[in-house]
Amino acid sequence: MLELYFIFFRIPKIMSELARERQRSAVAWSILGIAAWLGAEIAVGLGVGIIYVIVTAVQGGKIEEDLPTGITVLSYVLALGAAIGSFLLVKKILSTRAIPQYDPPPLPPKF
Repeated sequence: MLELYFIFFRIPKIMSELARERQRSAVAWSILGIAAWLGAEIAVGLGVGIIYVIVTAVQGGKIEEDLPTGITVLSYVLALGAAIGSFLLVKKILSTRAIPQYDPPPLPPKF
């Protein structure tokens, strides 16, 4: 539930504010932030699952359909940490973009 709040409300709000300050596409940067969050979470979750299967197979154990509780919690914590880290990386990339500065137009000539 907490992740849904970040994915649908907090990330778009943060990225939209930063993108508008820098005159970038708010929708594109919001989607990029959400994609980074979800991509990191899925990649780490799959990675932990694959490592669990490989380690269990090498040790000669039986691979269960349900992961043990410790592995599930570890997978969730690592995936959430990676998701937050990837979002912060995208936010940092957008934050380093220069804010456009405009000089006022020159005064009209005096005749």
